[in-house]
Amino acid sequence: MNDLNSVVVAQKPDESWEAKHIPSGKVTFGLTRDEALDEMRNLLGMDEGGNFDEPLTSDRFENVAKDIALFLEGEISDMLKAHSGFARLEAFEQGIAHVRLGGGCEGCPSSTFTLVQGVKEQLQERFGEDSVTDVAPVF
Repeated sequence: MNDLNSVVVAQKPDESWEAKHIPSGKVTFGLTRDEALDEMRNLLGMDEGGNFDEPLTSDRFENVAKDIALFLEGEISDMLKAHSGFARLEAFEQGIAHVRLGGGCEGCPSSTFTLVQGVKEQLQERFGEDSVTDVAPVF
């Protein structure tokens, strides 16, 4: 899978290059196409291999919270890769999963909708509505 999904790259009239992450509207520039893409990777928090240099959080949790964190780091983040994004569990208290979306999802106007309608539904389907009563965004 391409590491910069949902990124459109175009040459400008002055022959410089622009990379635009469509979902979030983030834009980077470069003198070459590769330079514009490298700048976009940096902006999204990716390393040269297209991996996020964001630490995983699952090792901070136990029991169901650990399972939720692993699910977010695995299946949910794999789905968010379609928009060059990822998910991390920051806290789990009284059935509320405090989730941070990063990469292309960070600052995206649709990220709250994605979190509440997509991630919350997936968590409740997987772990039950009694275990995960709500999802709160972490910015």
